[in-house]
Order: sequence, then structure tokens, then C-alpha cells
Amino acid sequence: MNKEERSIAVDEAEQVQDGNGVTILDLFNAVRKHVITAVVTLVIVMVAICAYTFTRTPQYTATSEFLATYRSSAAASGASSNASELSSGANYINSQIQTYPQLVKTESVLQPVIDDLGLDTTVKELAESVTASNPDGTMLVDISVNDPDPKQASSIANSVAENLRKQVTSTIYSDEGDKIISPVNLTVVQQAYAPASPSSPNVKLNLAAGLAVGVILGIVVAFIKDLLDTRVRRDSDVTAVIDAPVLGSLSRNEAYAGTSPVIISRPASREAEEIRRLRTNVMFVLPDEPLSNVIVVTSTGPSEGKTTLSVNLATAFAENGSKVLLIDADVRNPSVSKALGIEGAVGLTHLITNRVSSHDAIQRYWKPNFHVLPAGKQTMNPSILLNSRAMKALVEQVSGAYDYVIIDTAPMQVANDAAVFAKEGPELLLVAGLGVTEKKLLRQTGHELSTLSIDPVGLAMNYGETEKPQKGGYYYYGDESDDNGKKRQIQHKKSEKTKKD
Repeated sequence: MNKEERSIAVDEAEQVQDGNGVTILDLFNAVRKHVITAVVTLVIVMVAICAYTFTRTPQYTATSEFLATYRSSAAASGASSNASELSSGANYINSQIQTYPQLVKTESVLQPVIDDLGLDTTVKELAESVTASNPDGTMLVDISVNDPDPKQASSIANSVAENLRKQVTSTIYSDEGDKIISPVNLTVVQQAYAPASPSSPNVKLNLAAGLAVGVILGIVVAFIKDLLDTRVRRDSDVTAVIDAPVLGSLSRNEAYAGTSPVIISRPASREAEEIRRLRTNVMFVLPDEPLSNVIVVTSTGPSEGKTTLSVNLATAFAENGSKVLLIDADVRNPSVSKALGIEGAVGLTHLITNRVSSHDAIQRYWKPNFHVLPAGKQTMNPSILLNSRAMKALVEQVSGAYDYVIIDTAPMQVANDAAVFAKEGPELLLVAGLGVTEKKLLRQTGHELSTLSIDPVGLAMNYGETEKPQKGGYYYYGDESDDNGKKRQIQHKKSEKTKKD
């Protein structure tokens, strides 16, 4: 099976695993990452609901109710009705009641209401505010009217009920002028009264519904935004793909962009402490195995800060008194010499090809125990050069001569040089740039490392957001001017009096 086939197989396996669907934890993580988006969505929904609720004209609903009964011919003549006639009458009443919701909106019912009350409206407009309903399993009919005026709502409801009663009991059943006693009798059992409070808008219900909709919509928007976000934003985005501990995090700060490591330029700064923390964690996780003191630094793609981290990490080891060698093995795009401000024309490529000696290729930097091997000029295929026996022999030799060897390699999406080194025994440190690393490329890197059975010793996050100092913090950082007037960052210890003030 070739590399392409293996990649397809891994993608298919991932799709099968993803078939379990979205979990509550996925939603929680999405909301946590995009909490501002979720809150803004909730606020927008609540503002819209409040605007809709409090700008509407209050509507009052008045309801009158009457009972429909069957008036048999026997009862009209004074005789008693039999069971068959009563059953037939009940069925007739049920069928008639079903027509009342439509009948109550007709002109024959509503026009007399308009004339009696002197309403300034049309039958069509009035019909929109009048409804009739029949509660299930009853012979009752409810006439409800909505109106901005509670008294007028009750007056219209009572008038509609009366005119509907007249239509049902007399006019509808006349035949060519001959009056026929209607078999339906409507009796008002509940007059409509002016309601004390509006029926709409229902403020409590609307606000509760708006809150529920806002929360749900906020979660959905946050989750969709997370799905559409192609870059890693948090440590958890990286650890979900790469099964390795996060050993340190470097903040996004211009201090790292200088021509010397922060431990040299700003030894008491927050950034210097970030590097020292990373160094200490790396020392703790390195196994006691051959070549484990050789740390291969790489990233998924370019511009993730792997060279910056390599240079600063090597400096931190040297500061601790360890004998350190920093190798620039990214011969396609050498950056170490530029980051340190040293000459990089002669280096690794010349040493491996025996054109110069180690004495000429390796430079001392800052301290006697800190050595740097620049990349040198590219003279042959980098993959052939870094996979050569000479390169492997060099790694084994420097591993025994130095306490720590830091190798800065090309990004994994450019070349798998880091995997080649790590496969021989050195430990792999993967750098991820928050807001820079592409999720898709990170998954590809994770798949490739898994295929090669390479487990990174740890992860280092770059471009993290600087945490705001806590009010009760014990230490803080600041600038002071030295004798020459130049500013330098120092660390101050807060006294109890200062904190109270």
C-alpha cells in the first residue's frame, strides 16, 4: 500500500469515527471558543423580542359563551321525546356547531353588530378580530373578540353572540316567509366582560421564549462558526488531533521578533519566563534513551514560529548551564542565522559534504556552552542530504558531545525531514501557531506521524494571547531605565501595602 492509499484509508476511518455525531462536549467547546459570538447572538435575539413585545399595541380579549341545545318537535307540542329522537338531535347539533366558526364571520352576523354599536370598520376588518370555537366534547360555543379597547371588546363579543343566536334560531330557518321553529336553541351562559389585563403581547412568555431561542441560536451560531473556522484557536484544537502533552505556550509579542533571544534581550520579562517554563517541561518529559537529548523541532506549516521557538529554547538550555548545539536543518529556508544575527553562509551542508570541518562550521554564541550550526548554502537535494549516512552519523556524534541538541527542521507540509530524524531515535517537538495552523493540515500531519509510529514528546503553542495580570498577583513586570537611559524589563515583587493601596 503506497502513501496515497494509506492516506485515503485513514480519511475513511476518520469519517467512520465521525459518524457518531455531535456530542454535548463538542457544543460546549464550540461555545467556549466563540462565547462572544454566542452572547452577541443572544443579545440580538433578546433586543428583537423586546422591540417586538414593547412596541405592539396591547390587545384585550373578551369572550362570551352560549350553549346549543336541540328543540324537538315533541317538546314543542308538550310531548316527551324518545331516545332515538334525542340521539338524532345531538348529532344534528354537533354538525351545526361545526359551521359556527365560519358563520360568525359572515356579513349577516357582523353587519348588524357594526350598525348596533356604530363601529367605524368594515365586515372584513371586524371578521379578523372575531373567532368562534367549540370546546371538545361539549355543546358550548365561545365567541372571542380582540380589540385595543377592553370595553369595546366585550360589547362586540356580546353583540356578535346575540346576532349569531338570532341567525341560528330564526332567519336561517325561514322558508318563503313561513316561520319554522328552529330545532337549535342557543342560550347565553356567559356574558363577555371587559378584561382587566391585555391578552397580548404576553411579556413574560415572549421574554422566556426569546431567552430560550437566543440561547439555542447562540449555541448553533457558535457551533457553525467553529465548523467554518479552518484554523486552530485553542490548545484543545491541537490536542484533539495530536495525542501529546502541551509543554508550553509562547504569547504573541514583538519581543520574539528581535535579533536575539528574549532570555538575552529581556531576561526578566514574561516572555523569558515562558521559554524557561517550556525548557523545564521538556527536560522532565525526555526519556532516558539513546539520542533522546536530540530534540527535533517542526511545525505543520510555515509561519508558525518553530524557528523562534528553537532559538529561544536552545538559549534557555544554555542559560541553565547545559552544553547546547542548535542545528538549522531547514536548508530549504534557513532562518536560524537570521534570528540570531550571525553569519550563515557556511554550515550544515558544508560539514556533511566534508567541505569544511566542524571547527569552521559550528559557531559559538553568547556563552561558551552555546554552539550554533547554521544551515549553509543549499548545494544538493535537501532530502538526499538529510537522509544521508553522514547526517545520521553527525546526529549520533553530537548527541554524545552535547547535553542537548536542538534541530530546527522544515515544516511537515514542506518535507518530512523531522519524521526522518525522529524515526532514528531523537524526540519530536511539534509547534502549533494559534490562529495560523490549518486544522486540515494538522490532521494530515497527525496521520503521517501515526502511520510512521512517531509519538511527539510534546506540543508547544505559539501566538497565544497574553494573559491579563491578576489584581492579587504576587509578581508583575515593568520597564526601568538603566544608567545609559535604555529601557529594560524587570520583575517587581508587590508588597502587601502596595496591593492594599
